Amino acid sequence: MNAVIIGCGVIASRWLRTLSADPRIRVVAVVDPDLARARVLAASYGVARAAATLTEAASAAAVQVAVNLTPPAAHTAVTRHALRAGLHVLTEKPLALTLADAVDLVTTARTSGRVLAVMHNRVLDPQFQPVVAACAGRSGPLAVTADVLVGLADPGFRSTQSYPVTTDLAVHAFDQIQVLISAAPVQVFCTETALPFIGAHASLATMTITFADGSVFGYRGGFTGPGLTTSATGTWQVHGTPLDPPVSTPDATPGYQRCITAMIDMLHTGPAAAAWPVTALRSIALLDAARRSAATGRPVTVAAVPHQPPTPTSSRRP
Repeated sequence: MNAVIIGCGVIASRWLRTLSADPRIRVVAVVDPDLARARVLAASYGVARAAATLTEAASAAAVQVAVNLTPPAAHTAVTRHALRAGLHVLTEKPLALTLADAVDLVTTARTSGRVLAVMHNRVLDPQFQPVVAACAGRSGPLAVTADVLVGLADPGFRSTQSYPVTTDLAVHAFDQIQVLISAAPVQVFCTETALPFIGAHASLATMTITFADGSVFGYRGGFTGPGLTTSATGTWQVHGTPLDPPVSTPDATPGYQRCITAMIDMLHTGPAAAAWPVTALRSIALLDAARRSAATGRPVTVAAVPHQPPTPTSSRRP
């Protein structure tokens, strides 16, 4: 299948390396409003075309797949445009910033017979597997904590993003906690404080998430500076059992490579084989609630996720 990458930031190189190693897919164009940046990326990886828009790229080559690597605030619009253009979509996290938009995108993909797959790399990271093993066989309620504090050499779009930690870092934890706690999330209390004395993108977020079975997840995440950083996986504890540093095979396949390969698998098994993505939508429900809590300074109830596609509203003749 021919693919076009939309968004030529730092993460695009990781995707290009992984996609280029898979014979089932070929990147024929890269797209970015900054055409000079798109041209540099295309030249670096031998991609035939650089364009400023998806429409321009698709008009020059037969394209079946769009890879959405734009900043989170643009994800919904870019994914919707690609789906309506008849393309399958592989997208970086988060799928959307609100649950309503996420459900709409998933429904649009299913009704149009297109694959819509989202990156969930931290769940598949070998470094996270000891945490999963520590929770295996445990019944709720559980008390889980995580500290994930990372430094960024290139903050990119995060410098201008509202709640960058909640939107771009905590989304990993929203995926991960569902592997550890199966009960539905009930409430989120989130704060995020900018750290301008460290950098324009620097910020520290704290969250307490409660679940229907009484479980509690405490999260502290941040884009921070030297002296505050953890590993990218972070420090996790379950009932007071420390799980850092994580243990993994040195040459283990990174989670992002595993996830991209699984996404390409989905392209070839087809949308009919895809289950309704309750877990992915629940992550967006958590993100939606966390952003609203950070904005209001109050706990916010997590919206229930539909467990099946919404029933289309039938039109009535007057």
